[in-house]
Amino acid sequence: MDQLNLFTVSLGLIVGYYVINLATKPKFGVPPRISLKARLGNLLLLPLSFFHISPVFKPLKLSSLKKAASKMTKGLNDFGDTWYEAPYTETMEMVNEANYSPIGRAAANDFFLRRLIARLRLIDHLKKPENSPCLKKPINKPLFVVGLPRTGTTFLHRLLSLDPNARSPRTYELFDPVPRYPDDEVKDKKSRIKFVQKAIDKLLLCVPHFSGIHEVGADLPEECMMSLGCDIPMLFATFHVLIAPPYKSFEWKSGQAYKNYVRVLQLLQYQSKSFDKRWTLKCPVHLGLLPFLSEGFEDATIVWTHREPTQAIGSLCSFVRATQDMHEGASYIDLAKVGADVNNFGNLWIKRADDFLSSEKSKNHQRGNVMYTELIKNPVETVKKLYKDLNYEFTPEYEKLLTEYIDENNRERAKLKKSGAKKLHSYELKDFNLEDKKVAEGLAWYKKRYF
Repeated sequence: MDQLNLFTVSLGLIVGYYVINLATKPKFGVPPRISLKARLGNLLLLPLSFFHISPVFKPLKLSSLKKAASKMTKGLNDFGDTWYEAPYTETMEMVNEANYSPIGRAAANDFFLRRLIARLRLIDHLKKPENSPCLKKPINKPLFVVGLPRTGTTFLHRLLSLDPNARSPRTYELFDPVPRYPDDEVKDKKSRIKFVQKAIDKLLLCVPHFSGIHEVGADLPEECMMSLGCDIPMLFATFHVLIAPPYKSFEWKSGQAYKNYVRVLQLLQYQSKSFDKRWTLKCPVHLGLLPFLSEGFEDATIVWTHREPTQAIGSLCSFVRATQDMHEGASYIDLAKVGADVNNFGNLWIKRADDFLSSEKSKNHQRGNVMYTELIKNPVETVKKLYKDLNYEFTPEYEKLLTEYIDENNRERAKLKKSGAKKLHSYELKDFNLEDKKVAEGLAWYKKRYF
């Protein structure tokens, strides 16, 4: 009888949930683009999520997740400096209040937990005397690719990473920089790649179209936020809530996060004995955090990618919608809200970057600019010009690697477009309740200055 009552309550909850969603559908509301398996998963998990039956569905709480992380690392309890606690707590509160799906809630729980575990393991590793030498070698003149998301940052970063004289961190390294099998490098790399790739495959199982928007892979060069997430919890699971009101993330003074990131890179270069290579790094979020990046990397080279504002904002809207597809997949996505949030974020981040690069504080930073249209039209010449501007050596070996990569990339994109199974994403500003003219007017000053 109890089981029958539970079934009846669960069925009523599921029906009521979808009836309410249908009745409250916003004008620009669209259903999430998720796989059938993800839809069924959300449906089956809804009662568990609603009644908080499993720990992964309970409201996020930093103290509880720290206890869980400590337990999963066999009692490690030193989380280091406490700067991260405020951003983590504020972000968790926003996630708790947002309309996450059951799968989205489980994913957000896992995101915070895994970042806390990585933090514990890193601090424990660096405290051991035998590992102290890794912090003695500085990170000299690293290159950071910055720019709004969807302005070619990933493509440029991949191209720059091909230089034999450069070193870029891989996803699996950033996800957890401390070796699991320190005495067996081959086994360690294989096991860490397998673990991260499994998580990526789960993500793509829910939202297959995401691979057409942003290429992800465990052994591919990846953006810094995968590691900075141990301090600044802004990644796929949280990005869409952090760029929305009340904008608490915009006020975080993130200098400590970048100082901590320096130590991660020091550890990675020590592990690979790549001290003579130039770090080539990337993250769109850096664009609005350049003063804090400068606190950690005083001699960093900053390369800013630029794209026609209406195209950049439109593409970023499409990207943010995809992150909501993943995490709010049991409800409607309000595209008008996505448009307003993205437009505000884009304008603010560009203004912040311009303010910093126009200030006296940026004088120690070499910088370069790359136009998206030129990058896509002629990648090799664009990189060659950038190298000339930065006084880097452009070798025949590097040019050969670039040409081979670009040819293969073009073939893969052609297959992707032709197959229809994984379409490259398309978007229009009007879909997000934005007008081309108003978006262009808002960033007219930026276009005049940099284009």
